[in-house]
Amino acid sequence: MTLKENVLRRWARLKEGPAWLTSSLQARFWLRGCDQVGANTRTFWRPNIENQGRIVIGARVRLNSNWAPIELVSGPHGVIDIGDGVYINYGSMISAHLRVQIGSNVMVGNYCIVADTETPGIGDPPGGPSIEPRPVEIGDGAWLAARVTVLPGSRIGAGAVIAAGSVVAGDIPPGHLAGGIPARILRAG
Repeated sequence: MTLKENVLRRWARLKEGPAWLTSSLQARFWLRGCDQVGANTRTFWRPNIENQGRIVIGARVRLNSNWAPIELVSGPHGVIDIGDGVYINYGSMISAHLRVQIGSNVMVGNYCIVADTETPGIGDPPGGPSIEPRPVEIGDGAWLAARVTVLPGSRIGAGAVIAAGSVVAGDIPPGHLAGGIPARILRAG
């Protein structure tokens, strides 16, 4: 590496420093309602956290609420488990009455909905939820493009890609490209 490249790289790190520090400090404040938050997790603007159950966030997670807040909602028996290195974009909602598990290095596009019930959120109708929650699982390295909806009981395999605007209702095998309403395999991995 030349001297000039080395100087430019260091200058870029110095310029990035205040933003990194601010987003790290904001994460400690905005995510204080979570049960566990890993090291180097960062938030950009304020996410909405409603934790009545358990919310666990891994290390190096980035939550971007710049244009619209991200919502993480867990009911009294709900568990949201977000792995290391996950990126969740603005306007997305993750809701668990039972369990939503997101693997490591997953990318969630803007305005996605991942919920284990058909009526996401905390408020249950009188007499309990009308539909039983079913756990949702998203494998390591999966990518959900913009406005993807993941319905209760769905499983997305590791490295799978879900096209924008798709509705996942069922299992998507690892490494496959899926899209549509409901999502079906478009290309094998």
